[in-house]
Amino acid sequence: MRFFTIILLLILLISCTRGMDVPVKQKGSEGRNFETQYQKEMDEIKKSLKGDLKIKVKKDAKGGYSWEITGKDPQEILKANETLRRRLSDERPATSQ
Repeated sequence: MRFFTIILLLILLISCTRGMDVPVKQKGSEGRNFETQYQKEMDEIKKSLKGDLKIKVKKDAKGGYSWEITGKDPQEILKANETLRRRLSDERPATSQ
């Protein structure tokens, strides 16, 4: 009975260690590329807007965006809002399911 238990535990241990060999680094590099592209786009949007505006962009779990814009000039805030709405809704990444 002990021999059978030891063999069963060894088989279980071997099968569990084989499942850990899944490569995860590819997803991380794609995430970094997306983040750098996203940061470049945000910098471009911020440069195109004039005035003292502060923009905080948030991404939710579903892939949508929301933002907070603060500034002194209401016209510039509205312009920034429209620019963000156009850019972020047009450049949404396609998801494959």
